[in-house]
Amino acid sequence: MNMIRLAACGLALAALTACGASRLDGVPVAWTGFRDARPMVLPSDPAQCPDLAGVYRAAGEYRAGDKDPQPLADLYQFLAHSLDLHGPQGDGVPEWRPAPQATVTFAPDPRGWRVQARDGRGGRFSGQLPALDGAQDGLAPRDEIRPPMPAEIRRYAGCTQGRLWVSVRYDWRQHESMGVLRHVALFRRDAGGLLVSVQRESDSIGMLLPWYSNDGGSFQYWFAPAAGADAQ
Repeated sequence: MNMIRLAACGLALAALTACGASRLDGVPVAWTGFRDARPMVLPSDPAQCPDLAGVYRAAGEYRAGDKDPQPLADLYQFLAHSLDLHGPQGDGVPEWRPAPQATVTFAPDPRGWRVQARDGRGGRFSGQLPALDGAQDGLAPRDEIRPPMPAEIRRYAGCTQGRLWVSVRYDWRQHESMGVLRHVALFRRDAGGLLVSVQRESDSIGMLLPWYSNDGGSFQYWFAPAAGADAQ
């Protein structure tokens, strides 16, 4: 039995150090094993940053990849939760409720893009999506972000091949397990709307019992330009 456990541990550790390569919206992405603490970054050149300015519907249309409606069913929720884009909500602001009239606005500012979301029912949000030339976002929150799972969150961003890329890594620990959740997202304009391509990897390992799990996928959604958004 001990030999079986040792073999299982060996397989789990081998999986942790595994790496791979993929392409996301035509851009090469090199994935390292999740025990590798190096940041997951892509090449970056400020001259290759796209113009994302516009007002878009928050509800996305499936284009390619895993046809799961949850990850990008709502652009605001993807930005706020998967990419951990936080900003001041204000007292008394109603909770965000996805709705057909909900919009997300991208406006340029010195650090990248100012993001404003409105659900048309009083819920609203304001945050910043930085273009950091491959550097770490010093405004990204850390530690105790998602109780009861203490986590360290690191976010990097840059531009390549006419796309803004954002890489977010959550290192979490809970009871007898630990793991890493990683997202890489690419943003660019397409047909007047916003095209968002995402790849995610989730790795977990038991700290006492020898188990390991991996879950991942990639998907692409398009967000149409919003008509009459200024009236909200």
